[in-house]
Parts: sequence; structure tokens; C-alpha cells
Amino acid sequence: MEKKINVKVRRSTLGSENVRMDSYEVPWEEKMSVFNVLEYIGNTLDPSLAFYASCRIGKCMGCTLRINGKRGLACTTMVESDLVLEPDDRYPVIRDLVVDMGNF
Repeated sequence: MEKKINVKVRRSTLGSENVRMDSYEVPWEEKMSVFNVLEYIGNTLDPSLAFYASCRIGKCMGCTLRINGKRGLACTTMVESDLVLEPDDRYPVIRDLVVDMGNF
């Protein structure tokens, strides 16, 4: 039997007060990162989900999110169970999990 996790993602757009949490059921695999979860959602369940993808090795810091309430990198944070994913609250949201890091 395939193990699945529930993933809640905070969704919004720049300047909009319309914020919602969307839920997804994702097949879990050992050694799966938060980025792998986002990639699965974007490729399989919801291509409208916006998230940052660049170096994928923890150097650029562009994929910084709030993962279950704590700041972390999507590319290096391993998934053990259900997730709540929100944009990094230090920066303005452009769309969904993508923020404007400005002069970072």
C-alpha cells in the first residue's frame, strides 16, 4: 500500500487580499524533499502552483519557505509526514510561494 501525505499550501497573489489554503494528497517516498513534493504537485495535480526552483542544492536560498511553521529550504528539507507550506513571511508575496527577495 502506497503511503500518502497531505500537503496544505498557502495560495495568494501580489496585492490581493484573497488568501486560501489548498490541500493536496501526494504519494510519499523515502528521501523525498519538500521541493520534490512541490514538483509533484506542479507537474501532476496543479500546474498553476507557483514556487521557486533554481539551484536545488541549498545555495541560492530562493526556495526558503515556512515549512510546518518553521523557516527552511524546500530543496534540502526532507519530508517525514504531512506538510503546511507558506511563503517566507519576511518578504512580500508575488504569487503563492514565490516572494520578492529584493536586495537579498
